This record gives sequence, structure tokens and C-alpha cells, in this order.
Amino acid sequence: MSEDRERFEKDLAEVDWRSLRIHTQRDALILVDVQLDMVEVACRVTVDAAKEVGDWIENGLIVKPTAEQLASWETELDKPFLMLIAAPYILIQEAQNA
Repeated sequence: MSEDRERFEKDLAEVDWRSLRIHTQRDALILVDVQLDMVEVACRVTVDAAKEVGDWIENGLIVKPTAEQLASWETELDKPFLMLIAAPYILIQEAQNA
């Protein structure tokens, strides 16, 4: 197992929207579709796997949150997300138990 994968698996955290919202100020949030594995996405982003990441973007599987999503999450500050830092991005995914 790669060092990056091990680190991401260890760092994967569940946080609420209240803790994430500050990152909207620097436009760092990337929303990962629930059908993708967060650790795998973080690994691919950090090694600049342009083809794979580009395919995910093209298919709408990793996107910037919309204004509507951000407004909705502001009404539910306790909404849980999985989060990983893949600098300079903050990858988030709606937690499945939400």
C-alpha cells in the first residue's frame, strides 16, 4: 500500500458542514460523488492523474458545490460529510448515514 493511500485512509474524517463552510471563502471545496471512493480520489488528485480526474469531472462525479447546495447546507449546519485534504483542495462527500 502506498504511503499516500495509508495517510489518506488514516486522515479520512467525518465532519459537519459547520466545520467545512470556512473553506468556501477560498473556493477549495470539491464535492465527490458517493459512488467514488474518497481515498482513491484523493490519491489520484495528488499524483495529478489528469485523465482519470478529467473523466470524473466530465461525468459530474467530482464538482464544485453549487450555490443551491451551499445554501441548503447552511440550513443544516450539522449535516455530516466525509473529508480529506488533497492540497490545495478539500474533498468532501456527503456521509452515507445522513
